[in-house]
Amino acid sequence: MSSKRNGRGLGSSNSSVRSGRRRFVGQSTAIAAAASISPALLMSTTADAANATEWGWPQPYERISTKSIEWLKSKGWWPLQVAWNPLWSDGNVVLFTIQQYKLLEKRGIEADFPAFLAAGFMNESFVPGKIQVAQAGSLGLLRIIDLKVPAVAVTCYPAQRQAFLVPLDSPLKSLEDLKEQKVLGRPASFGVTIGSTTHLGWLIAAKVHGLVENRDYVLRNVGPNDILTMPKGLDVTAIWEPNVLFMAEFRKNARVLELIDQYEVFNGYSYIRGELEQNAPDVIQAYVDAFVEARLIARLKQKEVVDAFAAHPSQRGRDPTLIARDAKIHVFDPKPTLSFPFEDAGGFWIALESYQAGVMADANVLKRRYTDADFKSVLRPRYMRNTYAKLGWNVPKLPVFLPANWTGQAGKPPYPAYGMMHLGKQEFPEPGDLAKEWTFAGKTYRP
Repeated sequence: MSSKRNGRGLGSSNSSVRSGRRRFVGQSTAIAAAASISPALLMSTTADAANATEWGWPQPYERISTKSIEWLKSKGWWPLQVAWNPLWSDGNVVLFTIQQYKLLEKRGIEADFPAFLAAGFMNESFVPGKIQVAQAGSLGLLRIIDLKVPAVAVTCYPAQRQAFLVPLDSPLKSLEDLKEQKVLGRPASFGVTIGSTTHLGWLIAAKVHGLVENRDYVLRNVGPNDILTMPKGLDVTAIWEPNVLFMAEFRKNARVLELIDQYEVFNGYSYIRGELEQNAPDVIQAYVDAFVEARLIARLKQKEVVDAFAAHPSQRGRDPTLIARDAKIHVFDPKPTLSFPFEDAGGFWIALESYQAGVMADANVLKRRYTDADFKSVLRPRYMRNTYAKLGWNVPKLPVFLPANWTGQAGKPPYPAYGMMHLGKQEFPEPGDLAKEWTFAGKTYRP
């Protein structure tokens, strides 16, 4: 399985979703329970949903303008090319749901969904405009900023779990055991994909623990496919979900030493060509609306969505149980407000992104420093704020992957526990989530 963080894509950049329907070596997650709902907010058991879908989307659908369609056609961007990664936790199910339920078509947008397995090839197609919507981690977005390609980041994929793993028979109990060779009696062989988000996590962890390269560890560049085999000769490695689950619980060839999450907070983005903001902003709004609606559909129709996704050609060869487990953790259990692209909510995301990019620059992995202004130039929370206003939702004050009364501070690791696997199923709506009445699954909820 290729790296979603820095690997290669599936094929030609302007291919339709049909060209992406190939075999993918893989793994993934679990089927989910019914939607989680706060009983305290339930005001009616027989709500009139005549003006909304069963999953709470207002009807009729807003369609993009003829002017925007003509502009897209003039650019050669019709059908709109929306890239997706079928193996990327969270985004895979959300983008599949957009396709499966034709959520862009319902808003007047013809779209193809070319499949890529990582940010590297996706950006190679995004830069010349062969695709107009991309999905990648923060490092992928940094590349777009660096190349000065017009782009706006409109949704995010936050706090996906990453971990340091060791062989099952390893004597190591924590990263502290590496310091001054006190357990192994030699520098540990640490295998990581150089330039990936797990490499970033290692750089931060080494700083926190005072680990010195060549004294306490030797860094080895290992690709994701090799990491999945837990190669002999490695004392420690690092990978992201759903591969942590795959190695530790399904293949059972490694155990988690520590979570990278306590050192690095992962984030990814869905970003769109910036020319659309100037010439067809209603297309961006329609995409964000469809993205949020897809989360609601998946929350309500969990078995239907995961069964259809597991049967999709892009999932051939993957373990259906892992597919379902991954979907439960990253899509079904979290609040549907998980993806809000904050600028500054307790340091998320601009200040934190600048700090984490700075760590990579210090290690000469990134060739220049990125500033708060760089990130602010691409983040666009207003589109999702508009979406929430249509639904009658409030924008959360803090990211929903943080537990109540979280004592951490973004940019100052190590962090207390957080994340979707830590929190489990989240109720929605809860007090404070709604600004006005909203219906879901035949129920009405009020602020």
